[in-house]
Parts: sequence; C-alpha cells; structure tokens
Amino acid sequence: MMIDPATLNGLEAHRILISLIVPRPIAWVTSVSPDGIVNAAPYSFFSGVRSKPPVISVSAGQGRHGEKDTPRNIAATGEFVVNLVSGDQAEQMNRSATEYPYGMSEPEEIGIELAPSETVNVPRIADSPAALECSLQQIIPVGDPPASLILGEVTAYRIRDDLEWDRIEGIDPQAMDVIGRLNLNSYLRITETFSMERIRYEVDD
Repeated sequence: MMIDPATLNGLEAHRILISLIVPRPIAWVTSVSPDGIVNAAPYSFFSGVRSKPPVISVSAGQGRHGEKDTPRNIAATGEFVVNLVSGDQAEQMNRSATEYPYGMSEPEEIGIELAPSETVNVPRIADSPAALECSLQQIIPVGDPPASLILGEVTAYRIRDDLEWDRIEGIDPQAMDVIGRLNLNSYLRITETFSMERIRYEVDD
C-alpha cells in the first residue's frame, strides 16, 4: 500500500504519523510564565539532537486557541525542564495534557509536586525518574499554522536518587520505568529488553 500525504486531511495526517513513529518518549515539560505561573504539559514529539554539548528537541503543535503555553513561556523566559514520565505518574501526566486557560497552573490544579532546579529558574517534577534542565537555543516555526520546534541545550541532568548511573552503561531503562506513547490513547511500559552486539565493518589489510 502507498499513501500520498497530500491526500490526507489534518486529522488523518496526524493519525498515520503517530501510528508509525512508535514508541515515542514523553517530554513532560515544565515552564514558567513571565508572571511566575508554572505550566506542565506532555509532548511526545521529543528527541535528542546531539550529545556534546547536549541538545534536545521538543515539538509543540498549535492548541485549539492558537499557540500553546509551553512555547510561549519558553520564548519569554529562555528556560524549561524536560521531565521523564514513570508508570506511576501516567495519570497525572494525562490530566496535565488538558488545555487549561492561559495563566492556570497544572501542577496546582492536579497536585503535581515540584522541586527546585539547579541551573534554571523553572522547577522540575519532584518524583520524575530524570529531569533535563534546559536553556533555549532557538524556536523554529514549522508549517502553517506553525508548530514550534524547540531546541534546548541541557544545562544539568537531575537523576532520581534511587537510580544508579554508570559512566559506560548509563541508566537501566527498566529501573526508570519510563512510559512511551503509541497511537491515540495507547502507551507502553518497558517490561523486556534485549541486547545485540554492534557489528563493525572491518577492512582487510
């Protein structure tokens, strides 16, 4: 089967893309408005861009009433935090996806516990497995109406105290219990992993 993207309406175009790009990590982004109101919203168009210096990307589409709070706050303050989402946080994360009126704080409404960050003036979500404190590099408008492709440099990693960090192996993804987004209302938890040796191409002398 071949599907021409030009033949799809907006809803169909979104549905096929989120059906094929799976699983997607969830960036539970905290940001602060110029008035000091803390916003928390999840985005699953989220990825790493480079490692040193560490740069991540988060894409925020338009909301029902135009630009969403997250890119608006980040553009105004130049800072944000990407919090990873554990299975125990799934319900709170899902509730924070509701489009509250601008100026309303999801952490206050939902009861999300916050903690101070080290390098930015934006709080992190206290019990997240890991938080990436970020300074804004740039926001790139994509499409019409434009999605906001947010590029941020990670200024600090905050790893939950019960998790072990190994400089070679990193952090066990099962221990973090992070959830990923699938199609529509479907999510997954990491219950099984497997390893494969990387195959290197060798040239005979």
